[in-house]
Amino acid sequence: MSEQRQDQVFEIAIVGRATWNLHSLNNEGTIGNVTEPRTVTLWNGDKVDGVSGEMMKHIHAFWTWLRAKEGSLPLCSACQKFQPQRADASIGDLPREMRERGREVDAMGEIIRRCVLCDLHGFFVQRPTIHRQSTIEFGWVVGVREKFHRDLHLHARHAIGSQEETTSEEEVSSEEEVSGEREAEVTAQMVYHRPTRSGIYAFVTLFQTWRIGLNEVNYTYALGNDDERKERFELALTAYEWTFKRPDGAMTTTRLPHIEGVEGLVLVAKTAVPVPLLSPLCDDYRQKLKELAERQGVEAHEFDDLLRLTEILTELRQLSPFKLSDSSQQ
Repeated sequence: MSEQRQDQVFEIAIVGRATWNLHSLNNEGTIGNVTEPRTVTLWNGDKVDGVSGEMMKHIHAFWTWLRAKEGSLPLCSACQKFQPQRADASIGDLPREMRERGREVDAMGEIIRRCVLCDLHGFFVQRPTIHRQSTIEFGWVVGVREKFHRDLHLHARHAIGSQEETTSEEEVSSEEEVSGEREAEVTAQMVYHRPTRSGIYAFVTLFQTWRIGLNEVNYTYALGNDDERKERFELALTAYEWTFKRPDGAMTTTRLPHIEGVEGLVLVAKTAVPVPLLSPLCDDYRQKLKELAERQGVEAHEFDDLLRLTEILTELRQLSPFKLSDSSQQ
């Protein structure tokens, strides 16, 4: 095994609990005029509130994209417009010979070089069939048992102007006009139900920094310049910081979350060992994770508020992503 480099990071995990009040970040859908909030079932049958990992990953991807646009970092034509298909929607930008079967190594490498979002958040291309798993992973954000609340609120949308019915023969020339006016009034005025949720939520997320720029067809690095890998590493950490400072999602136009607090651990592996993961649904998760981390030679940085989490992420930006040794690439 290679000698430990204190300035390199193999993996990072952020595990903890966030207190969000009066939000509606993720919902199942709308039935009639009622919006149903996300519900997940735990192993013992407990039904709790939840925000999907897809939602959290989308938030991180959005902040990654925004920062990349601002910093003029490379983005493929699809990611320039934040299209969800990513490389699959811009595969035509590659030279024709790279799109032929048998050229998957070249296609994968070129996609990684051309786009930081495809590199960090993964993609699937149908032809030629190449798949890159995201370097960034999120689990469900789950309401801690007996520490979340849900309400369903009644709202009404009103039309501007008089709501009085007009039935005079002088003002109405036919039944069709009366019917049309009433139909327009019903469309403009609507009663609907919207959920509001508050609680303490357990979250887990993993960042495999060693895979930044890695061509996983032949396991060599597509980025020849280590500075480019470090730039993408810093970009992902900045997006993490923004994700916790400004969680985005459904209904934030009227239910922007009241962020009351966040606490947990940032686990950092500087050698090629996986960081341990234990759910913050367990009340003693911090103590157990610190013990597991110590046994594996993994650093555990504790935080009790958003400011300290920001400081830890800022400190990590001074380091570099782990790189496989030359011997493992041959």
